[in-house]
Amino acid sequence: MLLRLSILVLSLAACAPREDVITRYDDWTGFNEFTTPEHEIFRARRGIMTVRPIIIERGGVRAYGLLTNIRRRVPNGPIVEAMYSGDIKLQYQKHDRVWSHCLDGCQRAEVGVIHLTEAAFRTAAMNGLPIRVRGRRARYEGVAPAWLFQRLLTPN
Repeated sequence: MLLRLSILVLSLAACAPREDVITRYDDWTGFNEFTTPEHEIFRARRGIMTVRPIIIERGGVRAYGLLTNIRRRVPNGPIVEAMYSGDIKLQYQKHDRVWSHCLDGCQRAEVGVIHLTEAAFRTAAMNGLPIRVRGRRARYEGVAPAWLFQRLLTPN
């Protein structure tokens, strides 16, 4: 019985889809999107920050970035004023302020993207990307690990 159970588990694991790269094609816009699942880089009593690298492609032209989701577990939501990597101010663009991760009560979040050049994306794939967030209500600091960026640069 134990042998059969082991074989069943191994068979199901072999059939499971890869979760390290998410690929999506939008036939209306013609964009290909390559990203990874969210990865947490900061957690404190009052806030959480998750990131995921993204590459968007259409007609042979690519755009590179890092999607951010900053959530607060206290009444007021986050308001990002600026993001830095070391002393360099990153090109951050807020997309929206939303209610997010609604499992046991929702959390207020600011979602956005850090725009990167291809060279900056490839450098992050070697060294990671340290991020300091200056917000109106809090500060966040973490490192987007190099392996997240590497997953999108490695052919499947």
